[in-house]
Amino acid sequence: MCACCLLLLAWLPFLRASQNETDLQAIESARHVLQERPDSESSTFSLASLYLKVGRNQDAIQLLQSYLQSQPMSAKALRLLATAYLRKEDYAAAKETAEKALKAGTRDSTAVELLAMSELGLQESDAAERHFLEALKLNSKSIEANYQLGLLYTKQHKALNEAVRLLQTARRIQPDLTGIDTALGAALLGAGNVSQAVDALEIATKTAANKPESYYLLATAYRRLNQPEKADAALASFNALKKADADRRAREMRGKADYEEGVNLLSNSDQLELAYTALSKALEELPDFDAAYYRIAQVSYLKGDLPEALTSIRRAIKLNPFEPEYYFVLARCLQDNDSKAALEAIDNAINLRPGVQDFEDLSRELKSKLTAKPPA
Repeated sequence: MCACCLLLLAWLPFLRASQNETDLQAIESARHVLQERPDSESSTFSLASLYLKVGRNQDAIQLLQSYLQSQPMSAKALRLLATAYLRKEDYAAAKETAEKALKAGTRDSTAVELLAMSELGLQESDAAERHFLEALKLNSKSIEANYQLGLLYTKQHKALNEAVRLLQTARRIQPDLTGIDTALGAALLGAGNVSQAVDALEIATKTAANKPESYYLLATAYRRLNQPEKADAALASFNALKKADADRRAREMRGKADYEEGVNLLSNSDQLELAYTALSKALEELPDFDAAYYRIAQVSYLKGDLPEALTSIRRAIKLNPFEPEYYFVLARCLQDNDSKAALEAIDNAINLRPGVQDFEDLSRELKSKLTAKPPA
């Protein structure tokens, strides 16, 4: 690996941490602006968009639902809400909300696309196709409509030449679109353009090397070109990736089962050691499972082992810096020895999820402690 690549890899953790900190600061700033102007449309949408950016979809939903109580015909709020429902895979709610957005405002491509995406999630393929076509009439350069309609045609094995055209359009507009080379390769292969399919799929195996579908399609294309050695190599990669994927799913199932056992045991103070053991087993299967570190921090806190509780909760936050409950536990761990750091932690929790009584109570307690005069 070249020196530049090594330098970039060394900087990546710092860059991710810096971005997380920037996002947290942006959420804090947006929330303060909204507090000063609670009826502001732009402030509401700014904070909701930030919540969506960092994956706080439920917080975005609650914020937008609250806004819609006073502004029920806000098309933009309804579009953002439909987006949040799609992120949570609540397709029925997303469809209903997208339909409301279309009734509330002009019939724009974004709202029509949201409706089509909801219908895809509900397996309403004919309706989704109709609405993607409508979205393209409204905006022929829509990346989402071109990509999703091309993908739909490819999966249905119909209008494959049109699928190729749609996917090529999406790729031309956004070359690094996730999954585009695999989708284009599949469409080209289905349309009989085998050599072009190989070109697209070879790119796919380089840009998304852990996706088995690309290798399977590439093996099929090589066989059609009478290149058995390349086909066998691609198929071997496919089988290896499928096995790795199956192993990963098995680890996830075991880890989630151990995690659920630990959470159930956590409710009984007499079984904290058993809870700790179960949660530790979950982490053996899933070393980056942030929720398991969070629960271990809770167990350690209840056992009075603050050093381990702090280590675990900080690990959880490093893995997922946008979960407010993690900052609450961090504040609890710090409140007796470092009130200032504890207050910073609970402020992060409140910024991510305002209005939680436990968060507000701890914040007041820490502020009172910090402002109290020392005894004479």
